[in-house]
Formats: sequence, C-alpha cells, structure tokens
Amino acid sequence: MGELRAEESSKEDKKEEVKLDPAEQLKLGRGMAFQGFAAEQQEAWRPAKDLYSAALVKAPEIPWIWLRRGFCEIKLNEETGAQQDFAKAISLGISKEKSDAVNDLQFLITLRSKGGPLAEFRDPKAAVVLARRLVDLDRTTDYVLLEAACLAESEQYLRAQEVLLSRLKEVEDSEEKEKLQKAVETFRTQSKFGPALEGLELEKDGKYNEAMDRYTTVLDQAPETAWVLVRRAYCLAKTGDPAGARADLRRAMRLLPETATDRITVAWAKANCPFLEFRDGAGAVSLAKRAIQDEPLIQTYGILASGYAELGDFRKAQETTMLALSKSPTDSEKKELQKKLALFREKKPEMDDWAPRASPREPGF
Repeated sequence: MGELRAEESSKEDKKEEVKLDPAEQLKLGRGMAFQGFAAEQQEAWRPAKDLYSAALVKAPEIPWIWLRRGFCEIKLNEETGAQQDFAKAISLGISKEKSDAVNDLQFLITLRSKGGPLAEFRDPKAAVVLARRLVDLDRTTDYVLLEAACLAESEQYLRAQEVLLSRLKEVEDSEEKEKLQKAVETFRTQSKFGPALEGLELEKDGKYNEAMDRYTTVLDQAPETAWVLVRRAYCLAKTGDPAGARADLRRAMRLLPETATDRITVAWAKANCPFLEFRDGAGAVSLAKRAIQDEPLIQTYGILASGYAELGDFRKAQETTMLALSKSPTDSEKKELQKKLALFREKKPEMDDWAPRASPREPGF
C-alpha cells in the first residue's frame, strides 16, 4: 500500500508540473536566465550555459536567453551550437514584454556590431536599426550613447553627433550631461571627421568662416569626402564666394557617395542648392531612398520629397512630405515640412538661399 501511495503521489506531482500556469513557467525560466547571467559575470561559462538551457525549457520564446547561451558557447569553443542559438534568436524577433525586449535588443546589437563574436552575424547597419528601436522603447542616456556608437561604426558620424547633442538638450542631470559631452568630445578627437563635426555646429551658429576652416582641415587629409565638400560649398557661398562653392560642388558630384552621410548630404545639394547646373531630381531621389534604407529619418524623407519636386512629380513630393509629417516630427521639423508642403502644392520646387546674409541663419539641412 505504501508503494501504491508513493506512485500516486509521484503521478500527482507530475500532473501538477504539467498544469503549471504558462506565465509562471515563463517567470521561472526568466529567473533561471538571470542566474545564468550572474554566473557569466563570474566567467563560469559552463554553469551559465546549463542555467540558460534549463531556462529555455521553460521560456523558449525569449530571444535574449538564446543569445546569452550562444555567447557562453563561444567562450566554450562550441561554435556550431552558438551559430544555431544566434540564428534561433534572430528568427524569434523581439519580445512583446518590455523588459525582455530591452534585453533582446541590447544583446542583438552586441551580436550585430563589428565586434560581434561571429563574422557571419555582424551587420553594422542592422545594429543601427536595433539601437534606434532600443532608444524608441526606452530613451535613456546609456541607450542614446549606444545608438551613437552604432552610428559611428557605420560611419554615420554626423548623425551620431546629432543624437548625442539632441539628448544633451533633454537632460538636466549633471552626470548625464558630462557623459554626453565626453562622448561628443571623443567623436571629435578620435575621428578624422572630428573638425567637420565641430564645423557643423559653428555653421548652425552662422559662423561660416570658422566652419569652413574646420572643413578644410578634414579635406586636407581626406580630399574625397563628399559630405564635407558640400558643407564647405555652402559656407563658401554664404561668405560671398560662389565660384569656390561651385568648385567644391563639382568635386562632390563627381564622387561616388560611400556613406549614409555622403548620400543624404549630396541628395540635399542636388534637390535644394541654388546652382542650377548641380540640381538633379533623379539623383536626389535615388540617393535619398538609399539613405532611408540606412536609417529612415524624417529629415531624409523631406529631402526625398524635395527630389521629387525637382523632378516635377509634385504629387509624389506632397505624399512624401505628408508621410514625414505622420512620423511625429519635432516642432522645427514640422515647421520645415509644412513650408515644403505649401511650395509643392503650388507646384514649385524647393531652393535654399545660399546667398550671404547680414544676420546668421541656420542652414536648410
């Protein structure tokens, strides 16, 4: 009788296990995974892997657990297992639960970055997209810094600086400000484009001569950098040297745009500059579409709309502007887009004013 009762008790335990609430199973799996992560911090790769394996029995739909097990397998020289786990994580997409989604995105960025553990999974452009999603999900200074680092890896230095400076305007905490300022300074000192990034800020303040000097410093070292040539052309025009501006634009237009920054800047010049010999609607549309693939920014949609207008396709120009307006632009972006829309409704292309002005004016790009 004792044996019979023991058997019945065992069966009841198993039934109880099977009936475990799915949410509880998920919670249990997540807890095991956190234990695995703690073991990883101690470089206990095998115990960490075993904990992740146990966690995946309970929570197989959470991508970051697959990723962490894959990272452990790399440390254990189990590359085939890591490949399978990384592929599985990618196939699952991003979790719906915010805390899991944040972890998914962080660890996928690690996998996709240039320093990722396996070359076949490295994709800096994908890392940028993932970082943007992470910031949209949880806009913290640390995640903005991560986005900037991903942008820099993809040679989108201009955009990297923009996101850092934008965050700098938002924060009030002194430690966060210091961290962001340090990152901006690092970009400017360590990148060959550092002086040009400084030039952009001088240009926005209407300090065209000082900005031009910074651009020239970069061009002395990298004479075939299309976006810097375009920015210097703008400054030359604003300081009363249209011939010099034309010369720089001519050089820029002959180059094959290599980076997203090159593409967006050259597209802007082709769609908006006042020198008719350089205006090229088809070229602007092509480059802007490619830039949108790199990162779908509101600003780039605006340039694409200007390209369509230069082509004479005002219906498409209006549709693209309306699309940009639907993407939650900032107040300044909204104002600029509404101005474009009014022009396109009158069937007029856009043309920025590059003539010298008595008072400083922020550039159209």
